[in-house]
Amino acid sequence: MQNVLLKKLTFEDIINYYSEGESFDKKIGLEYERISLNKNDFRQPDFKNLFEIIRNFANLYNFEVIYDKDTIIGAKNNEGSSISLEPGGQFEISLSPKESLYEIQIQAQDYINKIDELAQIYKVKFFAIGNNPKTCYNNLQILNKRRYKIMADYLFKKGKLAPVMMRETAGVQINIDYTNRFDAKRKIRASCLMSPFLTGFFANSPFRNNKLTKYKSIRALAWKYTGSERCNLFYKDIIDKKGDIYEQYANYILDVPMLFIERDDRYIEINGQITFRDFMEKGFMGYKPEPKDYMVHQSLCFPDVRLKNCIEIRNHDSQNLEVAIGIGAIYKGILYSTKATDEILDFLSPLNSYDLEELGFLSAKFGVDYTVKKLNMKAYDVVKKILYLAQYHLDIDEQKYLDWLIDLIHSKRCIADLILETIKNNS
Repeated sequence: MQNVLLKKLTFEDIINYYSEGESFDKKIGLEYERISLNKNDFRQPDFKNLFEIIRNFANLYNFEVIYDKDTIIGAKNNEGSSISLEPGGQFEISLSPKESLYEIQIQAQDYINKIDELAQIYKVKFFAIGNNPKTCYNNLQILNKRRYKIMADYLFKKGKLAPVMMRETAGVQINIDYTNRFDAKRKIRASCLMSPFLTGFFANSPFRNNKLTKYKSIRALAWKYTGSERCNLFYKDIIDKKGDIYEQYANYILDVPMLFIERDDRYIEINGQITFRDFMEKGFMGYKPEPKDYMVHQSLCFPDVRLKNCIEIRNHDSQNLEVAIGIGAIYKGILYSTKATDEILDFLSPLNSYDLEELGFLSAKFGVDYTVKKLNMKAYDVVKKILYLAQYHLDIDEQKYLDWLIDLIHSKRCIADLILETIKNNS
C-alpha cells in the first residue's frame, strides 16, 4: 500500500497515483474507533485527559506525538501504526496492514490493553459501539483541529446529521489491497453490493442521547444525512456501468466541492466555492493545484467504499475487537478469492446503486430483518450466504473468526438485537 504521487498535478498523475497503489499483497488493514466517555458520569471526557493518554502512550511505547499547531491529535510509530482522536473525542487505533488476522488481533488487543490501562488513570472509558449512547452532538465539544472546524461548519449546511456523524459516531474500517484496475473495480463493486447487508448485520447503535431510537444503527443513518455530494454512493456509475475504475473514481472526486487547501501550515478555506476540477483548470486566489491538494481533497470524500492506495471499506458500526476481526475475515474471504468475488457479483447482480441506497436506509432501521424484493429473500439470508462464502474461502485456521457470526445470523439477528434483548431481559 504505497503513497506516491508525481510532483506536477495532471489528470494523468492522479490516475498514476491509483496505479502505483497496486500490489500483489493480500493484506488486511484495520482502523478501529471507540467512543470516549468519562467513566464516572458518562459525559465527554476533558480533551486534556485524552491528550495525556496519547502523550503517555507515546512516551512508553516509542510513538511520535502528532500535533495540529499546539493540539495533540494522535501518535504514530515507524511501522505505520497510529492512534488518533476523531472530532468528538472518539479514539482510533490504526494498524499497519498484515497478512494474518491473528497478527491484527494480537496487535490490536495489545494496543487496547495499554490504552485502557492508561485511561483508568484519567477516569476515561472507551466503548466499542457505533454511536455515543449517552448524549448528542450539542453537548460534545469538537477537537481543536483546524480541518475539523472547517468540516463542521461546511458539512452542517449540506446534511442535517453531519454533526452527529462527526461528534457522536465510531466505526470499523477494513483496508484491502488491489492488484490492478480490473481487480479494484471488482472489489469495489462487490464491497458496495454487500455494503447495506453488512451495515445492517453489524448495526450496533440503537441508542442516542440516553434513549432508545427507532433505528438499529444511528451511525449508518447519520452518514445518510451528512451530504450527498461526497457520502454514501455518490459515484453511482461505478456500480451501474462498465468503465475504467481509476478514471471513473477520479472524475467523481474531481467534481466534489473543495473545503480547503494547505500552504505553509496555513489553511486557505474554499468552503465549496469550486470543485477540484475547477481548481485544476483555474486555480484559486492565485494558488495552483499541488499533489498534496488532491490527497487532502479525496480524504474529505466519504463513500462507504473509498479508493485510495488501497480499498477502504468503511460502513460498519464499532464493535468489540473479536467482532471487528470477524469483519476483516469476511472481506479477506470474499475479496481475496476470485471465485468468491465472482459469486458475490453474480448473486447480487440484480441490484443497482439506487437499490443500494434504499437498502442502506432499511439496514439502518431494521438491521437484517427486512425483505430484499429484487432478490426475493430476507436480508438475513443474504448475510448468511455472504458469511458462508467468506468462511469457505478462508484458510482453515482463520475460519473460526466467522463461527460466532454465523451462529448469530442463523438466529436472524444483528448485533443491535443482542443489546436490545439484554435490556429487555433485565427490565
